[in-house]
Amino acid sequence: MNTATILYLFPLLLVIFSNVFYHIMSKQIPVSLNPFLGLTITYAVAFCISIVLFLLTKKENFMTELREINLSSFLIGITVLGLEGGYLLMYRNGWEISKSSLAANICVAVILLFIGLFFYKESISVKKLIGAALCILGVFIMNAK
Repeated sequence: MNTATILYLFPLLLVIFSNVFYHIMSKQIPVSLNPFLGLTITYAVAFCISIVLFLLTKKENFMTELREINLSSFLIGITVLGLEGGYLLMYRNGWEISKSSLAANICVAVILLFIGLFFYKESISVKKLIGAALCILGVFIMNAK
């Protein structure tokens, strides 16, 4: 495997590993713990690790890098809170680990298919539409009682 392939696949593998571990750990958080206190600890750990990684990978001086921050960084913070809080609440309300992420990610993927089409001018094919329809059908079948 060449370096370009490894650099291409590494982020995918990181997301997959992190996502699996995230869901396993989310199921382990005690139901008696306020989910937002748990998330506060989560973000404190993430903050500390992020600072270390920033210092190890920075390209410019701090002020130069700081000027590159825009509203997106702040909005992602709010979004991540909704994402992680949502999963914690899904688990506390009876969602199975085997279905929660699958259902949520299929819905997200289908929505992003259309966002890509309308806002980013990405192409959409009949094959993608059929795949999206099958995914939506799969969510309904998977959750049918």
